[in-house]
Amino acid sequence: MTDAQQLFDYARKQFNDIADDVERHFEQVAGQLREWMPADASFVRQQPPPKRLPPPTTLQIAQRWMLRHRALTAAAVAFLLTGSVGAFVFVKSRDQKRKRRARRSTSGARTDVVVIVGAVANPLTSALYLDLERRGFVVYVVANTHEDEHYVRSQSRIDLLPLNLDLVDPFAAQDQLARFRGLLEREHFAFDGAEPHRLNFTGLVLIPDTQATPARVDEISSEEWSDALNAKVLNTIATTQLFLPTVTEHKAKVLLLTPSVTPALKLPMHAVENTVYGALEGFTSSLAAELKQDGVAVSHFKLGNIDIPSVTAKQRREGASKPMLKATPLRKLHDSVFDALVTKRPRRTLHVGRGSLAYDIIGSWMPPMVIGWMMGAAKRPTVVVEEVHEEEMQGSQGSLTWEKIDQEA
Repeated sequence: MTDAQQLFDYARKQFNDIADDVERHFEQVAGQLREWMPADASFVRQQPPPKRLPPPTTLQIAQRWMLRHRALTAAAVAFLLTGSVGAFVFVKSRDQKRKRRARRSTSGARTDVVVIVGAVANPLTSALYLDLERRGFVVYVVANTHEDEHYVRSQSRIDLLPLNLDLVDPFAAQDQLARFRGLLEREHFAFDGAEPHRLNFTGLVLIPDTQATPARVDEISSEEWSDALNAKVLNTIATTQLFLPTVTEHKAKVLLLTPSVTPALKLPMHAVENTVYGALEGFTSSLAAELKQDGVAVSHFKLGNIDIPSVTAKQRREGASKPMLKATPLRKLHDSVFDALVTKRPRRTLHVGRGSLAYDIIGSWMPPMVIGWMMGAAKRPTVVVEEVHEEEMQGSQGSLTWEKIDQEA
């Protein structure tokens, strides 16, 4: 063995001894530390538990299912859409074909009574009370003059009767209404030997004449304002006040029918019509709030463009141009009035006629400048005064057309 080999072995032995001494020292230190430190040392940072995701909601589950089954989802949506449209069409067609008839007693006699208040010769009013009589109601039309009474009797309908009401003399009007209440309270016999029955006051239908000749405010005299407010507003309010005790006693419906296209837009040259409409609308709102406590329903019919056959035929004879948009048939109004009379809780406001709802929304939400621009209010209108006969005024009160409004505006 050479000297170099001996030196190398000696150095390796010394290195191993030093390494063993260091390892023993570290083991001794580690053992002392383990004995000195407790097992649950507070300064030892513990790892937080893993976060758990919340369970998916029903909407998330449905969205995931639709994403996985896109074809089936599209088919289901298409089926629902076509089914909804089909069901809507079916319900509408069945509702139109449904026969609307008033109730009768066991002996076949009519029992439901309706009172109509309005211009007797007005085409809209006359069409309404004739239709209600055909549907089985006993219809009383308030007649303030002998001419109105004669006009009602000339219709030759057994259950269409005039109801005289003198608004000038309150005491006479009270006596006339007392006879009407007595008619409702006593028993009636359809024929000899039939079971007795009583009449039921079903509804009070108010059809005031709100239209007036277009004119500027400075051209309307105080007498014209007084006549318009007395005839169109005060007479309606006074008649309603006279019938209120009977209406409350029998829980009858109160219906107000007014044209609403022109008042909704608040057009110029229509100050009288807008004022009358606003007064009647405010009166109806207060009346509905008061009668609600007594269980009486009040409905306001806002009428648009309605096709009245008598008015349309007269316009054709006079060579009037055919309107661009077809008006709503008169039967729609008759069905709506019948449903409001027989429904337990009719709606507070009903829109009947083309343009009624659309113009109501436009007049409520659009600024006046936009409405004026739409109706051409920037140009000062030229009013042509023509001689208008009484029968022509009566014939024009039942229908409002968009073309007429555009011309006047």
